[in-house]
Amino acid sequence: MQIILKHLNAEEAWQYILRQYNMYQSSLKKFNYSPNGFMPMHQKMCEMFQQPKLSDAQIQDYHDIFVNEIHNPKYLTKQDENIQKAIPIFEQTIKTRIKPLLDAWNATMPETLTILCTYGFGASYGTGKNAKIFLRISNARREIDFGVCPLMLHEFVHILIEEPIIAKYNVPQDLKERIVDIIGLELFNKPVQQMFEKSFANAYITPDVIKTDLPSAVAKMMADYATIQQNRTLER
Repeated sequence: MQIILKHLNAEEAWQYILRQYNMYQSSLKKFNYSPNGFMPMHQKMCEMFQQPKLSDAQIQDYHDIFVNEIHNPKYLTKQDENIQKAIPIFEQTIKTRIKPLLDAWNATMPETLTILCTYGFGASYGTGKNAKIFLRISNARREIDFGVCPLMLHEFVHILIEEPIIAKYNVPQDLKERIVDIIGLELFNKPVQQMFEKSFANAYITPDVIKTDLPSAVAKMMADYATIQQNRTLER
């Protein structure tokens, strides 16, 4: 797998922010995600994310403010040295901890992985043969010096299981994140996200199934989850 490091230009970064805005308003807000992770720390961007819906004119206004007043390439290159240092550790962890489990996950490695630096704090992913990890580093604290590799590994697990497991069994956001958190804790001791810690997934995603048959465990989990949801609907 070839790994490429790039930085989004102004238009690419704006399109990413707009996608994150739409995702935040449609689904992530209800899970108590902070909007600060998805945008530059700027008054106008904060104003934008506080609004549940934007007109075309508002989108154009915020676009122009971002491109002309906010975007600065130096914000997206400040973690390059740390990312470059993390890549060999990232590759070695994939080789020793993740690759041996591909069959147990019914997963395949992407041909290329592009790491794209953009605005905010945290990360997201894009799947396919030419997979992507979006590192939101403009608001990064010094802790990213030590945390960028676990962050990339978390997103890489998302990439591997998204199509063969998550999409196939229609796993919702909270359970998806908990599955990846459990895998990350088991394989490379990455701390879990506290907001998903008390999860329906806990009884199903065990160290054993991670290493033997993750798809079957998720299929069983979602079948039981659907039954519970249906029963709750009938009781109303």
